Amino acid sequence: MAAEVIATTPINHTDEPSDHVTFDFIQDMHHEGHARRRHSFRQGHQHNTRRHLSKLEGRIHEEHSTALLPTASLYVTVLIALIGTFQYGWLLSQINYVDSKCHKNPIPVGDCIMFPGHSPREWAMAVTSWIVGGMLGALCSGVPADKFGRKKTLFLNACVMIFDATIQATSTSIYGFSVGRLISSIASGVAINVCNVLISEISPANMRGMFSTGIQVGISLGSLSVTTVHIIHVASSWRLLVGVPIVLGSIQILLMPFMAYSPVWLVSQGKIADALDDLKRLYRPCNYIAILDALVAARDEEQQEIAGVNTWVILFSPKYRKQLFVAIALCSAQQLTGIDAIMYYSSSIFATAGLSDPRVGNTIINVVRMTFIILAARVMDKFNRKTLLCGGMTVMAAASVGVIVSLVTTNSVGCVASLVIYMAAFCLSIGPLAWPVATEIFPDFLRGNAGSVGELFTWLWNILVSILYPVLPTRLSWATPLLCHVCRVLLAFVLFVALVVPETAQKTAVEIQQSFGIASPQYEEPANVDPWAPVDKGE
Repeated sequence: MAAEVIATTPINHTDEPSDHVTFDFIQDMHHEGHARRRHSFRQGHQHNTRRHLSKLEGRIHEEHSTALLPTASLYVTVLIALIGTFQYGWLLSQINYVDSKCHKNPIPVGDCIMFPGHSPREWAMAVTSWIVGGMLGALCSGVPADKFGRKKTLFLNACVMIFDATIQATSTSIYGFSVGRLISSIASGVAINVCNVLISEISPANMRGMFSTGIQVGISLGSLSVTTVHIIHVASSWRLLVGVPIVLGSIQILLMPFMAYSPVWLVSQGKIADALDDLKRLYRPCNYIAILDALVAARDEEQQEIAGVNTWVILFSPKYRKQLFVAIALCSAQQLTGIDAIMYYSSSIFATAGLSDPRVGNTIINVVRMTFIILAARVMDKFNRKTLLCGGMTVMAAASVGVIVSLVTTNSVGCVASLVIYMAAFCLSIGPLAWPVATEIFPDFLRGNAGSVGELFTWLWNILVSILYPVLPTRLSWATPLLCHVCRVLLAFVLFVALVVPETAQKTAVEIQQSFGIASPQYEEPANVDPWAPVDKGE
């Protein structure tokens, strides 16, 4: 009879495999006096497939997941990867503040500090180029990440980061500057996606929330840093601002030797011995061999599951059409609620409201953003997803009305207060929850493709927002689109979430699929197959 995993057997905390027995926790199911429940890897994987599980945890037995304790190398690896998220936040806000004369239409020659004489449409081109590149980088990042690995991809990305920052800092026209922004945004899209994948693959259970939040904290810290630097303003300082990624990329390259590889990726490439080495590097002494064999078993079973199946065809089939519609709607809501318009053009909004120095308002907004993102990590698992989404977007709608009133009455204090409330509500609702919910509603093998579709719509709406907002010519013209935004978008999405989106908090993949009327097959353990059998470490 095949040996089975016994969940109650203690782990042997050693990295030395036995010559005749691979695992100390493998015993016979007919052990005298104990009738224990049978656990195959696939059964454990299916019933524990929740979005809050990292990719590493989803592939190993629960007992070994809780035994993973990080070493200093794991912290260093995550911090080095997060440099790219800081760069993303820096680029997001680096051209937010410009001299007030740059907002005139037409812009007087010689009065604007960045490329005198450019038109508002040319400036919109500079902003939009960053979004287009980000979309391309995000969609294509999986190719180098899977082929070369997460670490090498981040290294190459840092080189691109240095190159594009050099183009921007030395550009003599807004067109050259836009080309540099395009390249930098490709690097930003790659950095965010690869960093997210790496963290999900190496996170132990007790570090999951902190590391996942680290991406948003890095972005917020980058935006906060650049808006703080905006206060120190001289005529040529913008070249120094756009040149900062040269320093960031150089630091990341210099620190690469201290960064570990992802064991999950190494196993996917058949580099079993290297994966064992990096497991020992990332985690304190535990049963490394058991974890490694579980990763190999997961790889083999997943390859069999999707063999000969076109996942794109399945994704767009009638069976998953409703889930796809919900995912697209949630990802679109994240952008259509106006968050990117605020991040790109908050200086213009504050100036319109009569704030004498918009940089002060920008700094306040970014401090609030980072604070509430950290808070969100602590409350997301304590409340239902639908409660946070509906409540948060309702508060955002009310805050948007406050922005409209402040713009019409030129009330700078009211404008800052309303935007602070808006940002706080966003960070506690649609901001951090759109992506998790959009992927939770799909089975494992479709989540990657579904995420790509959702991300595509995120960037497409991002482009639309960035183009429309800067061409609004007068103060009163802000009121109409914002009011429509409140009534037709935010409140519409509140109703959509309440009526259409199922609750996914603390639900398994099987339970979520059942809420869409899809009966998931029950996975049974294959007869005479030991899913925890030892593997050849030399392959």
